[in-house]
Amino acid sequence: KRINLRMGGGASVPNFQRRPAPEVNDHMERLQRISDRKVKPVVKANSYQEVPSDYVDMIHRMKNINLFNNFNLLKPDLMPYQNLNSSVELSTNIAGTQVEIKHRSDGKYGIDLSSRGLTQLPEEICFNSNMQQCTWINLAQNKLESVEHLDVLMHLQEVYIGKVFEHGTVHGNRIGKLPSEIFQLPFLKILDVSGCSLKELPASIKNLGNIQVLSAARNQISSIPVELEQIGTLRILNLDGNVLTELPEFLSRCHSLRKLSVKNNRIVSISESLPMMEGLEVLNLHGNVLSALPESMGEFMNLSILIASDNKLRGLPSTFEGMTSLQVLGLEKNLFKFLPICIPKMDNLRMLSFNFNEIAEVSEDVGQLKKLDRLWLEGNKIAFFPETLALAPELDDLKIGGNSFTGLPDCIGQLYGMRDLNISNLSLFRLPDTFEWLYNLQRLDVSHNSLSVFPREILQLKALRELQYAGNGLKTLPEEISVLENLHVLNLKENQLREMPESFPRLRNLNILDLSENQFREVPLSLCDAVSLKYLDLSNCHISHLPPELGRLRNVRSLILDCNTFDTLPDTIYGLKELMELRFAENGVTALPPEIVRLGKITVIDASKNPMDDPGHSIISGGMGPIKEYFQRKLFSSKQGMPAFHVDVRAIRAAI
Repeated sequence: KRINLRMGGGASVPNFQRRPAPEVNDHMERLQRISDRKVKPVVKANSYQEVPSDYVDMIHRMKNINLFNNFNLLKPDLMPYQNLNSSVELSTNIAGTQVEIKHRSDGKYGIDLSSRGLTQLPEEICFNSNMQQCTWINLAQNKLESVEHLDVLMHLQEVYIGKVFEHGTVHGNRIGKLPSEIFQLPFLKILDVSGCSLKELPASIKNLGNIQVLSAARNQISSIPVELEQIGTLRILNLDGNVLTELPEFLSRCHSLRKLSVKNNRIVSISESLPMMEGLEVLNLHGNVLSALPESMGEFMNLSILIASDNKLRGLPSTFEGMTSLQVLGLEKNLFKFLPICIPKMDNLRMLSFNFNEIAEVSEDVGQLKKLDRLWLEGNKIAFFPETLALAPELDDLKIGGNSFTGLPDCIGQLYGMRDLNISNLSLFRLPDTFEWLYNLQRLDVSHNSLSVFPREILQLKALRELQYAGNGLKTLPEEISVLENLHVLNLKENQLREMPESFPRLRNLNILDLSENQFREVPLSLCDAVSLKYLDLSNCHISHLPPELGRLRNVRSLILDCNTFDTLPDTIYGLKELMELRFAENGVTALPPEIVRLGKITVIDASKNPMDDPGHSIISGGMGPIKEYFQRKLFSSKQGMPAFHVDVRAIRAAI
């Protein structure tokens, strides 16, 4: 699946420099045998003039090729193979900087210089002829204050001086202002300067005549320049996390704009003319201080997604129902006391979120939304379950937990297509008999209710993949739990369990199990036979002894044992070859045996708040490297006859 063409190292195939085809074929047969043994093949060569034709069939099956220091192979005709679905990489060192040139699956070559600690862009890179054919460059997460010579890379279409990731992290630089070199790139289509300490977008922004995507999130920009309206190609504008206070009138003339995101600013008003942006499809206003939306909102004829959560909205304008294209409406964390009367008239709505408002009643007409498939009303003050929801035929995701009603009506069973249901924090003590009709349900959250007896209705939900059952005072898990054979995630934390059913190992697809804050006293042996588990949390369970049977959990990757009372770890734990995370903080463990170095994949060990002195916490917190070095030093000391260490030499030699 992967082939490296580089100089030296690895499971090697001898050099060949334009050798005759029969010899090349011999080497290819050997390479195939290596590949069949699942050893990563490395071809020792740095004198290729072209990729040998005999590689073509194998490259068809490659997902990644790394051409270390073989610049002459990096040509547009290198990849005429339509089936190659990932990337080609070339790694080299220029002017002391590790440079990676990558060929993306979209066919574009680019330079990756992210996270190199650069304070300036090396001119040797910009003036290298191989680099000048690249169409994108990633400079994020460095310490750059300028990007001098960037304009030499005339073919650049995408420049990432900063970068915003899906989870919200921003990797930027210190440039402080938009570099002049940017305006000399005639083909530039995507520019990301997020997290770069910008205080403004200059008027010269209008010179980016081909720009399609502009992202300047997480800066200190206080206004949007009027010159932006002169860019007729701009489709996406991201100004999240700045200090904007308004959306000005001239934005209505940015007719090419399709997506505008200004979340987490300080916007208090929006121009009444803004809805005249006839092409706008996505508008994100999350995390501002808006108390009202413009009365002209109904003129947003093509807007399909509107997010205005975490503001101070109390209502919607009367023209709102005119937004006939709207499919997604997010208004959580506002001050709504009722569901606006225009909502049931918006026939194309597919997702509606009013989580964490102050809504006390839901209109009976909400069942008229025939296309609605996601309805989120969690954390309101709704006193009665809206029975008309049973009339919404497409509804498959309903979050209605944390409200004021304490019972579910029988009609809930009519939501046959439901796949995701949150009814947590409702003080429920039983489920209706019709609940078992929800045979398509895949995720169920009944956490923090009063279901101290496991409902038999849940046992009928054979499609269930995730069950959240925390904080219900549950004392016994029934033997019949094994019928939920598709269960992948089970959360039983904060209950009163003392044992697990003998049938538990039959849950052969269960990967994640949280049993923290129960009353076990000892690890149930039936749990040790649940060999499919990858994550197991037994923290805060008053466990005084860990049985050797824990070693049967051969697939476990995370084992959480914090806040118990045991003082030793069983030797069998060190045979868990897949273990990556081991936590046993706040116990009575005084020492780690040298066998712990057998855990070759482990990346996290947390032994804090134990009376640990062999090795000490400073060594353990450094990870497996310092731990292994510690035991090697102990072995060396014993060989030298030094009395400073009390060691079991045989155990250390066996482990290391």
